[in-house]
Amino acid sequence: MRIAYITMEEILGSSNTGGIHCSNRNLYLLRQAFGEENVFVCAITMHREFVPSANGNVAAFFSNRSKMKYLLRNTLQSRVMFGKKLENQILAHITQLRCDVVFLECSKMGLLQKRLPKDMKQILFMHDIELDFLENRISEEPIRIFQYPAIKRNESLAVKTADVIISLNKRDDEQLKRYYRRASDLILPMTMDDTFVQVDIGARSASSKLQLLFVGSFMASNENGVTWFVNEVMPHVSAEFTVVGKGFERLATKLTRNNVKIIGTVEDLSQHYHNANAIVSPILFGSGMKVKTAEAFMYGKPTFATDEALEGYEVEGLRNIYRCNTAQEFVEAINVYAENPQYIYFDENIRTLFLEKYHTQNYVPMLRERLRKT
Repeated sequence: MRIAYITMEEILGSSNTGGIHCSNRNLYLLRQAFGEENVFVCAITMHREFVPSANGNVAAFFSNRSKMKYLLRNTLQSRVMFGKKLENQILAHITQLRCDVVFLECSKMGLLQKRLPKDMKQILFMHDIELDFLENRISEEPIRIFQYPAIKRNESLAVKTADVIISLNKRDDEQLKRYYRRASDLILPMTMDDTFVQVDIGARSASSKLQLLFVGSFMASNENGVTWFVNEVMPHVSAEFTVVGKGFERLATKLTRNNVKIIGTVEDLSQHYHNANAIVSPILFGSGMKVKTAEAFMYGKPTFATDEALEGYEVEGLRNIYRCNTAQEFVEAINVYAENPQYIYFDENIRTLFLEKYHTQNYVPMLRERLRKT
C-alpha cells in the first residue's frame, strides 16, 4: 500500500507543539505499519527555507498563509490555508505518486480533497472539529468571523469526501455527529513514545514543601491557565510552583512570586519531571487532547488537572489523579494532598495507564488493520 501523507503542521522544523507532536506521531505510525518507503510526505509549510531541504519521500510546498493579504484572498476564494495555485501543485504531485491512500492531517482542505483522484481512498484525521474551535475563538477574537464560511465549506467537504474519519477522543466524535451527522470510524487518542528512565533523586527533607510543576509551551490556553493558577490558587496553598516550557520566560517578571518560579525554555524536561511531586494542568479552554497530560502519565506523576486537560484520557477511579475546575477545587485538593509529608515522586498505576493506553507503539497494529480494510 502506497500512502500520500498531507500535513499543514510544521513537521519539518524543530518546534514541537501538541499539533506537531500529533502529526509526527501519525506519520510514525504509518511508516511503522506500511514501511517508510511506502509513505510519501507532502508538507505544506510557511518556511521557504524548508522547501529545498526536503528530499526522498518528503516534498515541501511553501504557503504564504502567515501574511494577511494572502489569508484574506484565500478566504474570499473559500480556501483556508493556501490558494488554488498551491492546490494545483499538490494535486499534480500526488497524482504522479500513484498512491492507493491519501492521509489528510486536518479538515481544512476540503476543496483539495474534492479534486483528488477518485481511485485514491481518503483517510481524514481530525485534530479537532475546526468549526467548533473557530466558534470558540470568535468569542475572544470577533474578527475571525470572516473565516467562518471558508472553514465551514472546507470541513463539510472534507467530512463528506473522506472514506475513513479518525478522531482523537469521544468529545470530538460527538461534535462530529452534531455538526455533520457522521460518526468517527476510529478513535486514536494522543500518544507518545516511552522515553522514561527511572532515576534516584535522593530523599527530600520532611520540611520540604510540595513541589508542583507545569510543563507547556507559551500559547494562549497555557498562558491563560498558568496566569489564572498563579493569581487564584497559589496564594492559598502550601506548595511551590515551577513553570517550564518554551517561551514562558517572557512572563517571569509578571508571574514570579515567593512560591512561584518561572523558568521557561529548558534543554531537558526530564529532571524537572523527576523533581516534581505532582503536575498541575489548569487548562481552561482548548480542543483535542493535551500531549503534556500523556507525558505526565509517562513519568508516573500525580496530577491536578481540569476536565479540559484530561479530555480523552481514561482516568476515572485512578488514585492520585484529581479533577479540579475551579480555584477552590484546586486549593482544597492540593492542600489535602500537601498534608501528607511523604510526597511521592512516582505512581506505578499512573505509569501503567500510560503504557497500556497512551504508548504510541501499541497503535501500530490497529492502524494497519483499519487502513487495510479501506
